This record gives sequence, structure tokens and C-alpha cells, in this order.
Amino acid sequence: MVNVEKTSQSILRKFDPSELEDYEKRKIVFWYDRDKTAWDQEKQAPGEELEEIIRILAQENIKFHILDNNYFETKKILEIEDMESNYLIYCPDKERAHEDNWLYDIQLYSSRFENSRISDIKSEFEIDGHELDDFFTKYEKFFGNQKERVQPLKKLYQRDWREKEFILGMLAVFSRTQALDSKLIVRDIMLKSLDEAENPVWENISKFGLEEDFWELAKEDFGFSAKNPTQKKLFLSFLVTHIKRYSGISLSGYDQYVNRKENECQIFLKHWMDSSRDSETFEKYTGDILTENSQDLEKNLQAELDKRDVQTYLEAEAVETFDKALILHILKSLNSPVDSTEEDFRNYLAWIDTRRTKHWFSEYENIYNALEYAVKLFQFARKYYDNPKAADALENTRSLYELFKAYAETYYQIDYLYRKFYYYYDKEQEKDILKKSLRPLVEKLYTNKLLGKLLLKWSSLIDSELNGQWKIALADSQKDFYTNYVSRVLKKDDRSKVAVIISDALRYEAAVELFETLNKDTWGLPELSYMAGVLPSYTKLGMASLLPHKTLEYKEKEIFVDGISSEGLENRKKILQNNCIESLAIRYDDFMKYNRDEARELVKGKRVLYIYHDKIDSIGDKLSSENGVFDAVEETVFEIKKMVKHLSDTISIANIIVTADHGFLYRRDDMENVDKVETSSFDKTRIIDTTKRFILSDQELAPDNTLDNIHSFDMRHILGKEHSPIFAYVPKTDLRFKLQGGGLNFVHGGASPQEIVIPVLTYNHRRNEKTLEKKGIKYGKVNVSVINDRKKITSSKFKVNILQTEKVTDKLKPRTFRASLWYIDGEQEKMVSDEKTVIANSESDKPEERQYTAMLTLGNGLENKTYYLRLIDEDTNEIKDIAQIPFEVDLLIGDFDDF
Repeated sequence: MVNVEKTSQSILRKFDPSELEDYEKRKIVFWYDRDKTAWDQEKQAPGEELEEIIRILAQENIKFHILDNNYFETKKILEIEDMESNYLIYCPDKERAHEDNWLYDIQLYSSRFENSRISDIKSEFEIDGHELDDFFTKYEKFFGNQKERVQPLKKLYQRDWREKEFILGMLAVFSRTQALDSKLIVRDIMLKSLDEAENPVWENISKFGLEEDFWELAKEDFGFSAKNPTQKKLFLSFLVTHIKRYSGISLSGYDQYVNRKENECQIFLKHWMDSSRDSETFEKYTGDILTENSQDLEKNLQAELDKRDVQTYLEAEAVETFDKALILHILKSLNSPVDSTEEDFRNYLAWIDTRRTKHWFSEYENIYNALEYAVKLFQFARKYYDNPKAADALENTRSLYELFKAYAETYYQIDYLYRKFYYYYDKEQEKDILKKSLRPLVEKLYTNKLLGKLLLKWSSLIDSELNGQWKIALADSQKDFYTNYVSRVLKKDDRSKVAVIISDALRYEAAVELFETLNKDTWGLPELSYMAGVLPSYTKLGMASLLPHKTLEYKEKEIFVDGISSEGLENRKKILQNNCIESLAIRYDDFMKYNRDEARELVKGKRVLYIYHDKIDSIGDKLSSENGVFDAVEETVFEIKKMVKHLSDTISIANIIVTADHGFLYRRDDMENVDKVETSSFDKTRIIDTTKRFILSDQELAPDNTLDNIHSFDMRHILGKEHSPIFAYVPKTDLRFKLQGGGLNFVHGGASPQEIVIPVLTYNHRRNEKTLEKKGIKYGKVNVSVINDRKKITSSKFKVNILQTEKVTDKLKPRTFRASLWYIDGEQEKMVSDEKTVIANSESDKPEERQYTAMLTLGNGLENKTYYLRLIDEDTNEIKDIAQIPFEVDLLIGDFDDF
């Protein structure tokens, strides 16, 4: 049915003389009424409405002619018999293909009239011609809703669209993808669910007849082909294709899932894995596929990986099985450390470093980090204990000071590596993989070998050198701290200020980490030195020793400094002010409550500021929390760094000193009876103070068998000859006294280097960029350079060779960046390869050890022309920070993986 008035008026407008082109003397209009809206199919003749339209046209001298398989006759009429009259050529059928249409040449200079739903659709998109008529007819249902489907499609529409672009556009409308990017559309569809029955997008795809189009798209873009295709099979194909590409493994029973266009699959998978928005769904799907697959994909893959060298699958990352295999390989190797060479240890660390740029690293980060520090601990043992020359150096150390110094310069690392291992071990929730094999190895290595040998030598030197007098020759003493460090600043001039941060139980190895952190993350140039702590190495005496004093005196259990008790903050403030009236003592937590202006007002006019920080000792000294001490150390490093920056940047204090009252010993395994020293020889009534690591008493024990496992010291060497006799007894090596109460794992008070090597970290000057430049000190991040011999790409997989141009230093930080190839034309930019992350973090002096390789994969369909390699800084996300380098693509056709 047609509306006679509306239709006739529309037709007459086509014949309006004002619409004639310059070359036209008359008007010929074709009407292909494919839906037979004006045709009487029973009579095979014009319907009543059309008859009326014919009469109206006749009144305007417009002739009507029916085209019904009479193409030759019609052509003869229009081009020979009547070359002047206006004609409406009506056809009650669809238009023939151009090659079968004898009238096509006439149609090229004629006009068209349409009165169908298809014409409305074409009008909506301002489409001329009839090439898409069959397409719009097939998908006419889609265009039946303006608001939900047509209008969103028009936002994407471009005038050069053909069938493929419309298919993509329709899929994009359902998936709500904001761009006509086929890979992004496929991902957005799959993100809803891999189960078609539960996927609302797939419901629309099915409802509007787009299933075949989707699978044709998957075949064209990825080379995916499967009987009875499903989204789960498509996702599985991405994983299997990646596995084969990056490990060379062809899994039995999965050949059908290896897609032909592996380059495109890799780019698709890599972008999905790296998407901050969608990576979580990728991980869920991967886990589901691995566990649901009837052929047990993960088990088969793991079996294959067990047979292979790690290097063959180091770059594979789509499934976490690769990470599990690598971790297990290193764990097995460490279970036979004798068989591991120095080169093996370097390889283990390099592998872990490589995995840091891979997708599943974050899932296994704590395991990897624990593993890294365990490897470094074994590496340290190999270098300093197993090496005969190095082992002899420890055994033949001639003086206590020499070993004291060696601990501060080298052996502290055993405690640092042990601590860092347990810090990440404790953060890992699923510990079985570490608990069963690695933790016992680390514990045995640290306790029995590294710590044991060091402390045995240390104790033997104490016995041979000190003769009951606690003083390490040539080493600065903790009791001289104020004179050596604070007074030195005050004497510079009358305006000099100094802030002293005293962190309870800040062990030397932790101060090394703080030093390195401050060096990298601040403008200052800190310096780290050390002094010998007082004995017993516990809070009361350590804190008193750090105050200005002439005499220290025990009265009952309290220590008096020049006649004033050193207990409590107010007393310590008095002691400080007796030496310098412009002094202040405050707790860290209280100080950090002040805002900038309040803090400045607080320290206004003050020259000495003592800030007391207590986290390590407060956690470690409690039986219920002692195993959390390494977490406390980590937090302490962060908090003190924060305080140093606050003091220097906000309050403008130029001279800052970080130190401690004592260190500590800690081991994770429970102590055995053999590790405990009996105390039956001590008169309990004469004990002044005690912990598991010392007994302070006025009782002098005779040097008999009682003292075989104990060091004895006359405290008057520290307190002064006039002091009444007091003796300090400390167990040798890392033994503990057998006493009631308290924990055994975390202890201090003894004479081990872990307890008495006291850090002194000075942060003396505020620096800025100009100051560093004047001194010729490089700062910021290390630079990198692309060193490919030729800037030409001749294969769809190509290497980018990158040189880290300078080593990482105190002020030059590592740089993490992403490498990828881009098409750039004016404002148009598009990534045309996958993207790889590189961490430039080498501290080597050798350029050959500062080289990296990023293997990139090109997408299909690239023209042979110039593209641009971009190195994009991970932190700033700015291309200009590093590089944008032209590369010439020159590929043979056979190199594309769709041929």
C-alpha cells in the first residue's frame, strides 16, 4: 500500500525543472519497487494507487513505463524512439546487478525514487546508490529502533562505509564500543561473558542474525576456524596460539586451536592483558579455561615445561603456568645449591627480573621477591663463605675492629637478605610453595652457616681481645655520639640547627636501606657511618648514651645522666637543655600531628631537636607480635624517610642525623634448649636488669665453667671508675639466657654485631637541581638509546635493541618504559604492534651488561613505509621523555601470517 498523495508529490519533485542538471534536457526517474508496494500481484498489473499516480503524472506530461523483463524494449524507447519526454520507469522487482542490467548506463545519468523501508534507512545515513540494498534488507530489523540502535550507529558512521564497516558498527552498538576497532569490539563482546547464553550482547547478535558475521570477523582478524565455534573456543585459541608462539610447545589435542594469524592474536591478547580496565576479566577467563578444560590444559603444559630450559619460555606470559614452572625450577635448583654455579645464580635473578615485565608477575610478586632475596643469600654464601679465599679471610680476621668494619661494609647483607626474604614470605598468603622447600633452606643457611660462622669468629675475637673491658679499639663509641655529631654542628655558628631522629632498634642493615632510599628519592646527599654501641645493648643504656653527658650512673634500674634520670621524655628534654638551652625532645607520632605552620612554630628558636621513633622495638619486644618485626622495619624505613623529607623540605632544618639506641637479633625458627644458657649461677637478688640477651648484676662470677658460653664485662669501663661495681653478662654468639617470660626470637642486649653496630646517618644539606648540576652530579632517571644497526623492519617479528646509556647510581634511578611501533600521520596516530615493557635498572659499569631487547610483533596489513618506534616512560606516560624514532617497514608479502 502506498499513500497516493504523498508518493505522487515526492515523484513530482524529482521532475521539477529546477532540479535538472546542466547536461539534462529531460528527466528520467527509476522506481524499483522491490517490495511491490504499488503492484497488484494477483493481476500482475499496477494497483489502484499506482493507477491514480499514473493519472497525476500524465497531467504533468510525465510518461509512465513498466520495466518487467523488457530491458531491450525500454532501452529502445528511451534512447531511440522518444528522446525528449520525461519518464517514470517503474519496476515491480529489485534492481539487477550492474553486469546484468542493460539499463545501467541510462541509470547513471538518471534519478531514483524509492518508497520503501530501505530507502528510509539509506536516507537516514545519506546513502546514494543501491549497492547496500540487499544488506539493509537482510538487517532491516536492526534499523527498527532509532534511540537504541540507529542513533548510536550514526555516531560511529563514516560516509565510506561498506558492508563490513556496517557489521562492525552494529556489533559496536551492541557491545557499546566507542570506536570502530574490530579487536576492541570482539574484546568488549567477550567481556560480558564467554557463555553465549549468559551474554546480553550475544543475545542481540543472535536476535539480529549477526552470528555468522561475528565468526567471519574472527576468521578474518585472527585466522580462527572451528566446528561449532563458541566464544570459549575463541578465547582458548588465543591462549593456545600464544603458548605455541612463545614456547614452541604444540600441546597434544589442541592443534585445532592454533590460529593462523598469530601476530594479530598476540597483539589482541597483549592489549587485553595490559588493560587496566579489563585485565581482571582476562585473568578470570584464563583460570576458568585452565580448570574447566576436559583435557587438563594446565597439567599437559606443566609436563611439557618440566622438560624444557627456562630460556625457551621466558617471554611467554598469557597463562600463569609459565610463572609456576619458572618458580618451581628455581626452587628445585636451590634445593641442591651445591650444583648451582655463580652463573646459575645470575641467571635466576635475570629470569626474575624479566618476569617483572610480564602479566602475571603481580600475582606472584611476593613469591618472586622472596625467591630473589633467597637466591641473593645463597649467592652471598657462595661468594663469601664457600669461596676458599673469602672463607679464609673471615677465619683469619685478626682484630675485632677489622670484623666490626667488615660487618658494616659486607656481612650486614646476610641480615638484610634474610629480613627481606621473610618480609615477602610473610606477605604471601599462599605460602605452601615457599614453606615446604624454600623457608627451611633459608633458615638453615642463615642460622647454621652465615650467622653461625660470623658470630663464632666474633665471639672468639671478643675473648682474645677485650679482657672483660667493652671497647672496640679504633671504633667510635655510642657514648660519644653527642660530642662527635651534635656538638660538631652546633659549633659551626650560632644559627646552626640539628635534628636527631632516634629509632628504637633500627639495625644497621635497615639503615643501609634507608640510606639508599634517601639517596634515590631526595635531593640530599646522605652519608652513612657507624659506631660501636654500649653494652648491654638495650634501650635504657642506649638512649642515655645518645644524650649529652659527662657521667652515666645506675641507681636501681634507672640510668642517671649527670645526676638526672634519663627515663621519660621530660627528663631527656632537661638533659638536652642542660647542654643547649634551645633544645626540644618529642615523640615521632606527636611531631607528625602538627601541620606545617604548627611544626615551624614548635621548632622556632630551637637548635637541637631530638625525635624519638619507636616501632621496631615495640613490635619485636612483645611475644605476641615479635614475628612481625620485619614488617615493622619496613614501615620504619618509610616513616623515617618521610620525617627526613618533612624536616628538610617543610621545616628547613639542614642538618639531620638518624641513629639508634641498639640493634637486634632475630631468627624465625623456635629456639631449642641447646640455644639457651642456664642462669643458676646468678644470685637473683643481685640482678639489676636482665633480658634473654644480658644479665646486669653487681655480682662478679669467677671465670670457671659457668662462663664458657658467656662474655663478662666490667661496666665501669663505660660508667666510670668511680661507679660501684656492675658487671654485664651476655651469652656468646646468638645464644639466649634461659629466663621466664618474653619472646626468644627477637632479642637484643648482647654483643653481636647485629646488636652493637649502630648506624649514624647524616643528612646535612638541602640540595636542589642546580646544586647537583654545579657539582656535576647526574640525577633523575637513566637515559636509554635505540642501538639497532639498521632502522629497517623486514620481518613481522623484529627486535629492538636498547642501551641503558649510564648505570643506575644513588641519584640516577632506573627507568621503566614501554616500546611499541606507531603509525603517525598528522593528528592520526595508531599503535601497529604489540607493546613490551622494559626495566632499565642495571648498575653495571660495562655497557654490554646494560643492553636490553624488546621483541615486537607487527599487526597484519601494514604498508611498506615509515612508522615510528616509541619508547614511552611508564611514570610520566610521555613519549617525549625518551624517544620517537622512524623505522622503515619493508616486508615481503609472504611474511604476513595471513598468507
